[in-house]
Amino acid sequence: MKKLKHSKYKNTGILFELLVRKLTSETLSSNKSVTIDIIKKYFGKSTELSKELHLYNSLVKEQFKSEAHALDYIRTVKSAYDKLNQSVLKRQRYNLVKEISEKFVFTDMAKTHINNYKVLASINMLFENEETANPKQIMECKLVIVDHVLLTERVKPQADELMEAFTAQPKDIRLLSYKLLVDKFNEKYSVLDESQKQLLNKYIVNVNDTTALKEYIRKIIPGIKSDLAAQSKTITDQVTKIKVSKLSEMLCNVESMKTIKESHVLSLLRYFDLVRELKGMH
Repeated sequence: MKKLKHSKYKNTGILFELLVRKLTSETLSSNKSVTIDIIKKYFGKSTELSKELHLYNSLVKEQFKSEAHALDYIRTVKSAYDKLNQSVLKRQRYNLVKEISEKFVFTDMAKTHINNYKVLASINMLFENEETANPKQIMECKLVIVDHVLLTERVKPQADELMEAFTAQPKDIRLLSYKLLVDKFNEKYSVLDESQKQLLNKYIVNVNDTTALKEYIRKIIPGIKSDLAAQSKTITDQVTKIKVSKLSEMLCNVESMKTIKESHVLSLLRYFDLVRELKGMH
């Protein structure tokens, strides 16, 4: 009995999610979006990919009160998937992945964190394989999907309650609250210099685009090292000089990072602080 394997390249649900994340990043950074053209081309109403994506979404979004109803629905969706034109579907998916790879670095896009990855992977395994291929694995995939679609009592997050309370307020109150929030933000970060503000902006805009964020950080690190080296020459205290030299060596190696975390950005903000302080001293 062969072991079934999952591939992101064959998972239409994941491919679409990656494109949506990429589109969000492009929109926030005000760049001309090529992603929207790809989405329109391959996920238009008449494509087999759009029909398949609809089946993915039906298993992600629907909810049931009993396991029996959930399993019955899964069987119905699987049956609908089998009726799709498989040869056309495979060709469209192949062309989609090819175009994504031509426009972007697919391996970097694939590193994007997807919250419901396990569910999408299970749906793909169910679609791509028959039960006879590996009954145990297929059943495990079904159970993952069932756990996802079953209605359960959930504790409402406090954040949701606050948002509901906020949206229920009159428009003038909401505008005043928003203005106070912006003023508070500006007051808190007024001490940041231009380099720090630009770094924060890049992090916010490209939080889901690891490649763009890494590329930006790769560009600013040599500048920080250069500033530290220049300031180090004016330091007379040998202990301080050694510490600055060691800190320069400890600057994060972006090439080895899989993702840029908040801690990395915070570290770089502190390096900018150190450079500014050294310049102020000399």
